[in-house]
Amino acid sequence: MTSYGKCARLLLLALATGCGSAERVDTAASTAAPEGRYLFVFAGDGDATQMLMSGGHAHGAASPDSARDPDFLAVIDIDTSSATYAQVVSTAPLAGYATVPHHTELEMPRDGNTLIGNGYAAGRAYMFDLGDAMKPRVAGMFDTLPELRRPHSFARLADSTVLSTMQFGDTRTKGRAGGLVRYSPDGRILRRASAVDSSFGDAAIRTYSLDVAERTDRVLTTSSPMDDERTADVMQLWRLSDLTLLRTLAVPKTSADTMWHYPFETRFMPDGRSAFMNTYYCAFYALTGLDGPSPAIDRVLALDFPRQTACGVPLVVGHWWIMPVSSSREFVVLDIRDIKRPRVASTLVADSTFTPHWLARDPAGSRIVATTEAPRPAVRLLVFDSTSGRLAWDEKFRERADGPLGVSFDRAAWPHGASGAALPHGAVFSRRTSRPH
Repeated sequence: MTSYGKCARLLLLALATGCGSAERVDTAASTAAPEGRYLFVFAGDGDATQMLMSGGHAHGAASPDSARDPDFLAVIDIDTSSATYAQVVSTAPLAGYATVPHHTELEMPRDGNTLIGNGYAAGRAYMFDLGDAMKPRVAGMFDTLPELRRPHSFARLADSTVLSTMQFGDTRTKGRAGGLVRYSPDGRILRRASAVDSSFGDAAIRTYSLDVAERTDRVLTTSSPMDDERTADVMQLWRLSDLTLLRTLAVPKTSADTMWHYPFETRFMPDGRSAFMNTYYCAFYALTGLDGPSPAIDRVLALDFPRQTACGVPLVVGHWWIMPVSSSREFVVLDIRDIKRPRVASTLVADSTFTPHWLARDPAGSRIVATTEAPRPAVRLLVFDSTSGRLAWDEKFRERADGPLGVSFDRAAWPHGASGAALPHGAVFSRRTSRPH
């Protein structure tokens, strides 16, 4: 998030931006499996983002020349046998600027050739053609509609349709509550549904993240803002097949703290009947009975508030919940074998230049990508041991053998031109099913 919401707070207070989502992997992959060859990273031009942070003009309006450089998708070579390992090898610039690149899909779709990402400030979802990673391109944009605006998070379904959360309704909608839209693979609107729940009056429901359990015909969404607005602390349960809103669940309030504010990211468990959720303030909740008439939500863990806040994009690998915590610059690994009794299994602390927020996993290996937008925008790789639940830095992943960890996005030039520093947000690994490069 930029000048928007809690992420703005991150940039100002913890020097980190972006709010995200995460990938779920129900079984740990073999570390001997062939790994992805590229990372695809959605990044916003640094000048444009700083302009928005300082209250400047939004997308498409007049702005300083330095803020007119395009946002883009970057391609990083992560093949350890390649001569261009840990280098940015190509980019796909957008036609617009100051779009605030935000969420991509949580993992590369199975076709290996297309990826969706949202330019939040532009209110647009872009489709990238990545069949040739050396020649990535913007293939189109998803349809928009006036009554549901600002796409945020995406889920690709088994039939290749796409479910997207929409943060806002129009001014005629109670609380301007958001909702859900189901798209065809080429971005046409198939179905839409509002998050308005009459039992919650004019609540400001900002439909944020989502997860899908196709086996039980369920969707879960959270409610969190992308600005400093005070919004409804609720979870919503939907029927996937027709997007009927089944239940709105208030996150239980606690008198001792405010950690129940901002339900942020949620993931279904493999049974499709239960789920786990983290708030932005690093409290954790178990949701049960999601396939029945009486779903429940219970707080089961809280981290060390206020030292550990800004819990971002979790990654689930087997029974491990990997939680990036921006404020304390660390990764906390939870054992969630029993979601009612989670425990902290391990932590990995980053240095002062890296405030982790977004995570994604190589579906064919043990590597994990983490991004940070500030104080020094960069992309790093980690290695996860799914037996012990421990994380370690991938020490080989450096642009220069004698340089710092990772790939820096604080640079003068890119394959598309000399546009200066950029802020990386969503990032995913390629799949081997891509067309030959």
